[in-house]
Amino acid sequence: MREVIDLTIKNDIVPLWDNGTDKLYLFAVSVDSQYKYISGKPCITVGVAYESEGYKGCDVFTLFDQFYYDTLDAMKNTYRNLNGSFRLYDNGADSDGFVDFKMKNGKLHVAGRLGATHSTHTLAFEFDADQTLFEPFIQSLTF
Repeated sequence: MREVIDLTIKNDIVPLWDNGTDKLYLFAVSVDSQYKYISGKPCITVGVAYESEGYKGCDVFTLFDQFYYDTLDAMKNTYRNLNGSFRLYDNGADSDGFVDFKMKNGKLHVAGRLGATHSTHTLAFEFDADQTLFEPFIQSLTF
């Protein structure tokens, strides 16, 4: 495991999916927005953004401790088996936004809501994708 200095992804922006209509990507968050957790335990805060022709929304999710390991394991298993599902959400609980990933026989359905329900703006979205979304996703979240 690498020593964690910044508790966010390494690259400013990581495209996960872009089919010309739907775009899903991760983005690095500022130091002020990064969740602070117990030293020596895994913790990563990452921005998630979705764009379509007329809409754009984002949210910030934190994964830490066992939830981090469980989410990463579910991602890897879904990618490896081309079947499975998991939910990405804010374990730090500042947001109740989420993104669900459900894969069956290599066909991936992504649906989510970005922005907390208590905020003035939220964005619900869904689209179909494939397994190519997973490799940059897993690489970005792995320490």
